[in-house]
Amino acid sequence: MPPVHQKQVEEQVEEQAEQQAVQQAWPGGPIDTSLLTRYEHHVARHVWFGQERVEGDKIELRIVSLGRKLADRIPDHHPQVIQGWLNISGLCWLERTSLKFTDPQLISAFVERWHPETSSFHMPFGEMTITLDDVACLLHLPVRGQFYTPVSVSQEQAAELAVELLGEEYEFALRETVAQRGGYFSQQWLYESYNRNANLYGKYDCAARAWMLMLVGSTILADKSYTRVDAKWLLLFSDLSAVHTYSWASIALVCLYDNLNDASMFSTRALAGYATLLQCWIHEYFPTLGRRAQSDLNCDNPGFPRAMRWMYKQGKTKLPDYRPILDALTPDDVIWRPFETHRGSIPFDLITLYSGHLRGSTVVPYLPERCIRQFGFVQYIPPPPPLAPAYSDIDSDWIGYHASVDRILQPTRPVTYASETVPDYMSWYYRVSHPRLCRPVDGPHGAPPVPHYAPAPAPAPDAPVDDAPADDAPQETALQRERRWRGMARGALETFLTRIDADRDDEDFEELFFALDVCRGAYP
Repeated sequence: MPPVHQKQVEEQVEEQAEQQAVQQAWPGGPIDTSLLTRYEHHVARHVWFGQERVEGDKIELRIVSLGRKLADRIPDHHPQVIQGWLNISGLCWLERTSLKFTDPQLISAFVERWHPETSSFHMPFGEMTITLDDVACLLHLPVRGQFYTPVSVSQEQAAELAVELLGEEYEFALRETVAQRGGYFSQQWLYESYNRNANLYGKYDCAARAWMLMLVGSTILADKSYTRVDAKWLLLFSDLSAVHTYSWASIALVCLYDNLNDASMFSTRALAGYATLLQCWIHEYFPTLGRRAQSDLNCDNPGFPRAMRWMYKQGKTKLPDYRPILDALTPDDVIWRPFETHRGSIPFDLITLYSGHLRGSTVVPYLPERCIRQFGFVQYIPPPPPLAPAYSDIDSDWIGYHASVDRILQPTRPVTYASETVPDYMSWYYRVSHPRLCRPVDGPHGAPPVPHYAPAPAPAPDAPVDDAPADDAPQETALQRERRWRGMARGALETFLTRIDADRDDEDFEELFFALDVCRGAYP
């Protein structure tokens, strides 16, 4: 064999061996393993080989919605002073946002695409996530405010907190924490404490604390027991006039991210956290998935959270059937900005574009630059997720959120169509992720490799351009031209007003917001 040809063959063999080694390391997974570093233990790796996490005769996650139980506990009306504290806390709508049941098949299908490294769902067309803006619109929880990271308490410490903040006797409270085997109260015990203090003893502050702790423990802070609440959260309600100063949207999102992180691992069999939040998010962004029933409420009128738009409807599709359905999704199946009609209730807040880490029950990355299309901007290749800094640095970054917003918006621009990406985004994404969950049918040489992104072939130089109008195509009408111009002006105005963090109530920007409303069609 000629030396030159032999060298070429050796190089090809080495290259094939290297590719095979990488492929054997993560079959069905990312080719470039630098991003999804926990893929070895991820449920998607096992699903690729037909391995299911089984509990009894079920392969879907165990998910419990506490909506029906909570609805049974909500009184016709609270005492006026308690209702006042509840209203200013920012938590009052949690009494009415919970679905009575959730669909574990649909939710499990999305959990299999969640990755802790990026805090996002890895879909066939890129990443998506639940943002702070989504939480604000769905639940009407306050976004701005301080973070709170609780410290776990013992049985005795929980009993002491119950004496100080709930007005209970120490021995009585200690019996409860001993029964719960730790620093916990059962939801039923908190409900009974609320009733005693509100209706018998007139200890309205203690009753309000018991009710709010039970409320968050039944919704945004639900754990896998589905019956108890961690006493470490009680200190959030020590000063009832300051409850609203916390970023409750961040607290809710950290808890949900943390539970999704846990549930995405193959060894986990249940999903804790607020399943209603996840399912309503799916309904808003993916109108073709699941069975959706809508309530009679017009939730875009000021006052109603968008989660109240949805009602439970029993689904028939099973988890194995959802996997190929999600594999086949395209960007056109997504409503990329579902809450634009809800801005009368929840105006867009620039702080929801903060990029860094959120802290609550733990610390999680919050990286909207990875899902920037959900904010109306062109998706670009994001930088690697940053390492978690110290708590004090997280707080400083949160307070100075403008710096991170400027950093993630600088490489992009408003989209010209909803799912727009930079040209090389999808080829990069197919290297670092697993765009599909279902393994193709094996061929004679085993399973095929992970699919590579294949862009449409470029047309020949003399080929007609597909997007060019035909010679006999009708001319653009004046109305079509006006709509196109309005769309361009709307994108430019939204970008400018977002960058300067303009307030609609500021008289200096009154004309600009009027022009934006005209572009949106508010004035036909």
